[in-house]
Order: sequence, then structure tokens, then C-alpha cells
Amino acid sequence: MNREQTVPIKLLGKVRAILSTTTILCLIYSGIGLISDVAAANPPAGSVSPTGPVNPWNGTWDGTLTGAPPAANGESDCVPTAGAVGNCDDFTLTVTGTQASWQGKLIRIRYTWTSPSTDYDMAVRHESNGIPGLQGDGACAGPGQSSTCPGPFDDLVGSSGNGASTSEEVVLNPAATGVGDYYVRAIYFAPNAADQYHAVVTVFNAPGAGATVSVVPPTFDNYQPPDPSYPRRDDSGEPSLGVNWNSGNVMTMSRLQCNRTAFNDSTSPADPINGTSWFHQTSQVLVTGLDPILFTDPVTGRTICGELQGALGSTNGVMSDDDLATATQAFQTGGPTQGVDHQSIASGPPKKLTLNGQPYRQPSTAYPHLFYYASQQTAYASVSTSFDGGISYQPAVPAYTLAQCTNLHGHLKVGPDGTVYLPNRSCGSKAAVIVSEDNGLNWSIRPVPTSSSGKSDPSVGIGAGGKLYLGYTDGSQHPHVAISDDHGVTWGNDIDLSPFTQFPAQTGGGALRASVFPAMVAGDNDRAAIFFHATNSQDPLDPVGDDNGGNGPNFKGTWYPFIAVTADGGNSWTVVRADNDPLHPGALNPVQQGVICENGTVCPGGPPDTRNLLDFMDVSVDSAGRVVAVYADGCNFDHPCVGINNNSGDRTSNQGTARLTIIRQRGGTRLFRSFDPAPAPPPAPFVDAQSAKNGVAVLWGTPADNGSAITEYRVYRGSPSKPERLVTVAKPGTNSIVDKQGKPGDYYHVAAVNKYGESRKPAKSFVRKARSAR
Repeated sequence: MNREQTVPIKLLGKVRAILSTTTILCLIYSGIGLISDVAAANPPAGSVSPTGPVNPWNGTWDGTLTGAPPAANGESDCVPTAGAVGNCDDFTLTVTGTQASWQGKLIRIRYTWTSPSTDYDMAVRHESNGIPGLQGDGACAGPGQSSTCPGPFDDLVGSSGNGASTSEEVVLNPAATGVGDYYVRAIYFAPNAADQYHAVVTVFNAPGAGATVSVVPPTFDNYQPPDPSYPRRDDSGEPSLGVNWNSGNVMTMSRLQCNRTAFNDSTSPADPINGTSWFHQTSQVLVTGLDPILFTDPVTGRTICGELQGALGSTNGVMSDDDLATATQAFQTGGPTQGVDHQSIASGPPKKLTLNGQPYRQPSTAYPHLFYYASQQTAYASVSTSFDGGISYQPAVPAYTLAQCTNLHGHLKVGPDGTVYLPNRSCGSKAAVIVSEDNGLNWSIRPVPTSSSGKSDPSVGIGAGGKLYLGYTDGSQHPHVAISDDHGVTWGNDIDLSPFTQFPAQTGGGALRASVFPAMVAGDNDRAAIFFHATNSQDPLDPVGDDNGGNGPNFKGTWYPFIAVTADGGNSWTVVRADNDPLHPGALNPVQQGVICENGTVCPGGPPDTRNLLDFMDVSVDSAGRVVAVYADGCNFDHPCVGINNNSGDRTSNQGTARLTIIRQRGGTRLFRSFDPAPAPPPAPFVDAQSAKNGVAVLWGTPADNGSAITEYRVYRGSPSKPERLVTVAKPGTNSIVDKQGKPGDYYHVAAVNKYGESRKPAKSFVRKARSAR
């Protein structure tokens, strides 16, 4: 929680400068064309078709300006060229063909330059308002011209503003955004006339174009402790998660407290009130509560959960081999060489090492796996190894220094072959993994060459065959997944998921603007999932910043949870919104209103808090291949924030809580193919029947469809003294009725129907008193 502020000073200043601009300026146009001078790239225009750049243009151009004065406030500081003066130049990219002809094709626009001290940003706008030429968020003051130019602006379809890097990149999806003219603007943020940017445009196949492996889109449900008095329910920022494959129980960390959640799968989804049980284990050792962390070894079932204890950096923890029924307070960390912040724990099989013919760095007890503990100091991050099942740890060894990588890292993961991975968001301005192949003794830094650094901690997932998936956010806050088959030595696909994260009309429509907190997991070698929060708000303020310290205009946006899955090794991805609450089926269920602040201790406080979600969330997989995730929910059904129109609320609309929430997969393709649902009638949905003024209100969940769309629901009522009868038949998408003939003492069940038949009858659901609001 107490993250040190390691955002490069240049980048942080850049973000704040952009956000502090309050005057909207633009270029002056007449009804038919541009009045003011426009700085043009060399060449100034070119066309691209679905097969590539159109001759005679070769797909490249170069910057031409001096960058005086620098565009230190971003696009809104762009001014017309006057002689040698200019700080933003523009390239007109004409996309030919039809939208249909671009299906399966994407356009990559990439700037590169030489020195990290030089910096150019990119903004891409699409001709959208019927006025020829670019109308952007830029100054237009000039001789005889107005000093301000209000919109309408051409639509901003992409931007890239990395700090301390030598590249910017935007990917366009014309199949979604259309053909015609796109204006690619270079913003000379920290220019060097002798180090001009060079632009390259390429057309490439969209991930999954022509893929033979299809994914049945997964469906998900959100679960929270139903009892408002459950300890720490609303104080679970940056939760972590583990799954015991032997018991099926889900373990979470909720500040100073370890939790166990069990799901009853006799219905689909599991009944959120009667079909889930929540148990918590507290410890007198867990008293300070700076950084929570939990890890469950899925194979052995051992769980360690702990809290960072003050400036000394030790983590005191609870260890349990029976899902917290009993707990041993025996977790010790790596001594004086350990770090003081941002700890992580992982366990996995050891590499089989020998020294002089003898076993080397192997488990010293009967426990078959090694544990690892990572933490960071101001100048370095270190990792210590436990050879006795996590009870004690060897002195920590440095994994990297601050000169090599930012000192904040993601969660440790151990592959099936014993390779250990520690992800980092910025090693030489690239997302990277720091890797040990000798059981934690030595570490090597392996960056993704095509990546850029973002603000969120990255995350890794390792497939059963060792395929490595690195999930990260780039400098434009887009979610990415990079793939490696050799422990990160080389990298293949580096996929930007933003073009495929389309928001439906009910959430405001359009594409992803920003994402936070990527969390990665893999199952079979070719199957993986990434969990992240995202917003489609086009508010120009910073969606993950500090909103001018809370003293000025603040970002208006609505955030939702998304999960993307692949079943072909990362070539294609299916992205779905994962916000369904079983007690409010089909209702919009946002995570947060306003900003999700990632600027650490400089975030504005509350109430309502803007850093209530803190720094990360987590995802795992259960033994049946279901994706299971945990996050802190900052906007719940017991608060007006749920009903705010999308992207109209700012931080003052935020509930400011951090409610413990588990997402669990219901239907669709799983991460273990042996558990993919077979064609069959749907399972029975859970039923909640409660007394109402005019009868009985009957609510049921949306079950997995088992490969065939649900065609209807059949609602049955019975009682101990009367035979069961069909009350009504409801259409798909209906999840509740009021039975005016129902009364206390009756029971209900609901059968879902698809082309394979009607779901079996579950246990009877008797009418109960009205439940309290959740």
C-alpha cells in the first residue's frame, strides 16, 4: 500500500501539465478549409489499404520541426508554424477500402527516435465532423485570428504518451472506427531538432484472424460476503488470491485477515446467499497492516498470508495446511537483506540442481516445493528462498537494482519446470520479467523489446508446458499480453487488447480508453486469461492520475471489470465484461466512478477516497479450469454510484469503499480443455424467493447454457401440502417474476431450457423474508 513514488519526474510532470490545462484551444478553419498554417511532416500525407501502404508512398515519414516552444502541456499547446517555429506536425493518413475489407486487419503507427532525453507524443484523430482538415485540441492564435477555437473536434481515436522512452505507438482498427482520413499528430514534448522522430506505418493481421481455435465466450459472476458485518468486508484494498485444488476453496487476503470462500455448485451460478460460505482467520501477529499478501500452493494446498510490518520490512504471517481451519504463526522473511515494501510470495517445484554430483538448493524437508519471498528497497529489489516449506528463509539476494528497473515489481510466479518469474513494469522503459533458473540464487532481466512502461504492476501466467504470458499496461494505459516460449529470452506476440475491448451501448459504447491492474493466469499451455479494469471515458483528464491534487477539475469516467481469454497460445483473444452480480442479473455493475488513482500517496484523499482500490488485484484458476479473480469494489449496489450515467460521475460520485469481491467463471471455454462444457441441458439456476406485499418475488440466476442458447425459463411452485405446478414460462433475459398466488410456506424452483432439454430439479427454495439490500 505504501508504494514509493518511482514515476519518472519527467513523466509525472508531463501528466500533471496536461491535466492542468483549462483553456481549450484549436486550429481555426473556414467552412471549406484551414486558415492558419499547419506544420506538416515529410511527406505530409499518404494512403494505406488492407494490403499495406499505397504506392508511391512507402509507409514512412519524418518530423520536420524545431519544437520551439516545446509542447509541454500536450496537444493543447500545439501552435501554428511561423517560419522555423513549430511544436506539432501533422500527417494525413488516408485509409482506403471499406470497413468490411478491414476485417481481420489492423494498422500500427510507430514513432522512434534515438535518445531517451528526447520525447515526442502521438495523437490520432479521425475525420468525423464534416469539416475538411484537422480540428484538434490545439492552439490557433495567430495574426488576425481568435485566441480560442471551441470544437467540435475530430474524434480522438488513439494516443500515446510514454515517458523516458524512445518510441510511441498507436494501433488502429478501421473495421471498428471506419475508413477515410486520420490525422496523426506528433507533439514535440521534449524535442531535439537533431533527433527527429521517424514514423512507420504497417498493416498486420489482427490476433485471431484466420485462427482455427474458437473460444466460447466465458461468463462470470461477482460474489461478496452477504453479511454487511463480515469483518474487513469493505476494507480489502489490493487483495490477493489463491485456490486449493484439493478442496476447491478460494483463499483471499482482506487486510489483516485471511479469508476462505466455499462455493456450492448444485446450482449455476452458485447461490450467492445460501450457496457460498465465508470464513475468516485473524491473527494477533497481523497488527500493522501496511501491505497484505496471500499465496496458496494449489497442488499442496498450503496457504501463507501476511502483512508487512513497519519500516523493518518483515512480513509476519499465518501458515495453514487446512484452508485456515487451523493456522500456525510461523512465517519469517529473509533477514536484513530483504526489502521494506511491496512484498510477494510464491511457491512451486524446484529445478533439479546438483553441485559436485550432490543435490543442490533442494527442499530440506518433506515439503516438495520451494517458497520465494520478494520485496523492494529504495535502491534494489531482492528475493529470498525457503527450503523448508515457507517456515524460514535464506538471506535475500538482489534481483535487480534501481538503475536497471523500477523498484516496484509484480507478483512472483513459479513455472511447472521450476523457473521463477518476477515481473516489472519498467526495465529500461520496457515491461520485463526478471528470471531465476537456479532456484532463486541468480537473476537475469529479460525485457519485451516492443513494449513500453505503464503505471500498473505487470503480471505473469505460465502454461502447463512453460509458455509465458506477460500481462502489462503500456504508456498509453492499454492492456497488453506478450508471449515467450523460452523463459523470456525472446518474445513473440505482443498484443494490444484495446482494439478488441469494445464497450456495449449500455455502457456508453466505443473502445477502451485506459486500463489498470492487469492480472494474468494460464492453464493448459495454449490457454490463458488476463483480468483488468477499464474505462471508455474520453475525458481528456488523467484517468489514473491525481486530478491536480484534488483542487481542480477531475476525471469523469466509469470503470468495469474485464477478462480476456485465449485458447490458441495468445494468437486470438476474446474480451468480455465480467461485472454480473447474481442478485442483480444483467444490471450494470461498475467498479469505480471517477479516477482510479495510481499516483500513490499524492492521490487526493477522501471522503470519497480516490485510492481506495490501492495498487493491484489478483487472478487464478481452479482445478476445473474456471477463472477465479478477486478485486476491491469501489461502487456497490447499496450506493447511488451504481446508477450514475456512464462517464458522467467524477471522484465526488465515488463510494470510496474497497469491498471484497470474488469473480468466478460460470460458463464458456475453460483454461483446462478437459473441463470444457459438453453439450447438455443447462444446469439449474439458483432461486431466491422472498415475501412481497403482493405475493412472492422470485429471482433466479442466469445459468451456464452448456453450448446452446437458453430459450426459456420455467418457474414451478409447490408446498408441503400441495402438488408442484408450473407458474409461468419466462423469456430469456428475464430473471424475476412476482407470483401473486404465492405465500409463505411455498417453495419454488426454476428450470432453464435449451435445445438439449430442461435442467434438472435442484433443492427446493422456500419463501423467506425479504433480504436486506446488498
